[in-house]
Amino acid sequence: MWIEELFGDLKGHGFDLEATHLQHFLRLSRLTLAVCILYVWLVAVGEHTIASHQTDAVDRHDRRDLSVFRLGWDFIERCLALDDPIPLTFVPNFCSVSGS
Repeated sequence: MWIEELFGDLKGHGFDLEATHLQHFLRLSRLTLAVCILYVWLVAVGEHTIASHQTDAVDRHDRRDLSVFRLGWDFIERCLALDDPIPLTFVPNFCSVSGS
């Protein structure tokens, strides 16, 4: 399941990497590295959003429709739009998500 989510997040549901049309190896490698680091950070923010029970701010109230990555992405966008502080979390804790 995580692989399908990752491909969806890197493609149309998130970063839309195929739209860059980069063909130079070094440029594509640098972009991929930056996107992977950003992806891990957004997953960590998404997990923080779940752990702090703030998913109602960015997702449905009755069930969770968004991936952990998308929760982090939308939560960061919400923080930027409302000028709220962005949570300082950088390492995902996969154990906390499986229990919820």
